[in-house]
Amino acid sequence: MKYTHDLIVIGAGAAGLGAAGFGSTIGLKAALIDKSAKNFGGDCLNYGCIPSKALLHVASQFAGAKAATDFGLRVDGKADFKKVMAYVHQQQDVIRALETPEQFAKNYGTDTIVGTAELTGDREVTVNGRKLTARKIVLATGSVPRQLDVPGADLVKQWDNESIFWELEELPEKLLIVGGGPISCELSQAFARLGSQVTLLVRGERILDKDPDIMGNILAERLRHDGVDIQFETEVASFTSATQAELKHGKSLEFSHILVAIGRSVRTKGIGLENAGVEVKDGKIVADAYYRTTNKNIFAIGDAYGREMFSHGAEKHNTDLWINLLSPVDIKHKLNKFTWVTFTDPEIAQFGLTKEQLDEQGINYETIEQPLEHDDRAVAADFQYGHLILYVKKGLFGGGKLLGGCMAAPAAGEMIQELHLLQTLGKKYSKLTNKIYAYPVASRINQKAARDRAAGQLESPVVARGLRAAFRLQHR
Repeated sequence: MKYTHDLIVIGAGAAGLGAAGFGSTIGLKAALIDKSAKNFGGDCLNYGCIPSKALLHVASQFAGAKAATDFGLRVDGKADFKKVMAYVHQQQDVIRALETPEQFAKNYGTDTIVGTAELTGDREVTVNGRKLTARKIVLATGSVPRQLDVPGADLVKQWDNESIFWELEELPEKLLIVGGGPISCELSQAFARLGSQVTLLVRGERILDKDPDIMGNILAERLRHDGVDIQFETEVASFTSATQAELKHGKSLEFSHILVAIGRSVRTKGIGLENAGVEVKDGKIVADAYYRTTNKNIFAIGDAYGREMFSHGAEKHNTDLWINLLSPVDIKHKLNKFTWVTFTDPEIAQFGLTKEQLDEQGINYETIEQPLEHDDRAVAADFQYGHLILYVKKGLFGGGKLLGGCMAAPAAGEMIQELHLLQTLGKKYSKLTNKIYAYPVASRINQKAARDRAAGQLESPVVARGLRAAFRLQHR
């Protein structure tokens, strides 16, 4: 069969850009399709990572100014929200200039197409009335924010992380945020620092339930410090007006705006999945551990894969996918060397295997808890509340290897990188023992437990006796 392309990628977010870019780089004839030029760059550029981090950056300036009042600075007032959003969009435009259809085509030689793509056959896609065929098709069609489906929901404007960065024109007076994950935590802190009165409703007993309990507790305390009113084990039962919610425990709550961050759903409508034999189950595209859908020629990556919905998750999917497409030996999707960061202040950064994963896999490990309360840099910069947890393998063979961990601290996402590298390379945690860190960089905390463990060995009478004998033998 003669194909118009070697590869067709639907969706130009992080996953699609990576898949089409690599295919084009190795000389394949690749087509990359998205419904609008603005969508190139995907959720991360337009609605997620970049705008939220730009917003957090501005909010941190406000937090720093407020903190400086303890030392004599006088400040008052709220953020000029139009100027804040102008900054956010300005930073997005810097990145977007490199990810337009025209620029991507120029850089990679990819056939970039703006239009609504629909699967119309086993290996066929129709866009703008044009039929394209390919050896392989990659679905990188992303996800959409979930909305609250409760009585009276039609009475309110439910903002989400997509609409809030493009449609919101004023700083909310009373912002109600629903959800306990990274998005709700980041935006709660940002808007509270900018001057909104923020209430955070969390259905469960804590925030960030995919991180260790202590990390969620540390962040909750810092959010309260910024003025966020956190209400746990609380849900919206109904809306009685555009600005009032009835809660499940009987209370009512007034708000000027409501932001819903209760997760995302895989996009399955309007793609023509049924035309190509791609099954959908429980609202997700059915795909195996090798990213294959029920059509062996069609793959799902990024948010479309329905698992870890991060931009760097899309990077991992692409790495796995291309190994499988180019190698006779396929590799399975695994998360033993994955990492994620909640970019609040402090950041909550996790890498490698979690406690739950280690227990499920029956791995024999040791947990190291390292509070930052006596760390010199933490004392000097006022983040003694920080905490580090590490999981180290027990046993003779492979014992001492770093398996994973989590940190709460300012810039924790940067600080864990050397720990994640050790884990990725399969190295022992003790490798950090003799590393010389400039004093007093914050990442010295990564070494402390390793040195404490080494120092503990010196307390052994046998080791101490051997070292004394060696000293006296050398210096008679």
